Amino acid sequence: MPLKNTAETYGTIAKTLHWVSAGLFLISYGSIYYREWLAETDLENWAAIQLHFSVGFTVLVVTLLRIIWRLLNRQPELEFTFSFQRFAIRIGHYLLYVILIIMPISGYLSIADYLASGRGSVSYFLMFEMTSLKDIQLFESIGLTLKQLEGPADTVHSFLGSRIVWLLVVGHISAALYHHFISEDRTLSKMTFHRTD
Repeated sequence: MPLKNTAETYGTIAKTLHWVSAGLFLISYGSIYYREWLAETDLENWAAIQLHFSVGFTVLVVTLLRIIWRLLNRQPELEFTFSFQRFAIRIGHYLLYVILIIMPISGYLSIADYLASGRGSVSYFLMFEMTSLKDIQLFESIGLTLKQLEGPADTVHSFLGSRIVWLLVVGHISAALYHHFISEDRTLSKMTFHRTD
């Protein structure tokens, strides 16, 4: 199995980054829903938040790596020929990338003032403290404080997380299953590690 993409399939690196992203997505959502629905103690609540933010930061890094790798590699040929299908799949992928960048950033900004004030902290998988943004001058240069950013960032994070992200993910999965079981083409198999040759 090639490391890089070919005209016929995605390479090992693209496949690995894709499935790592999917796993991180599930862990991120699982941790926050566990906190909201099942956590009964302060320790459980704290652990869920720490995991959610650690995974969220990892999602951001993996997504940036995926974008870089995508730009450096050719993309496999699409299985369908209708132009509107090609357009829809590209828009869907671009939206997923944008969401996977906006969600971690807005999530972090939603607690940035809280962290900067010293009232709490988030550590990356308990290995090191995730730095606060209090010493970054960017926000002051555009006339905004971390406190002013918290509310809008939280609104964006909550709205996208509860309404938009699920629509894109369900659409993405539904499209893959449609191609595999109804169109019976190789769209899904191109992103799996199962050998089809």
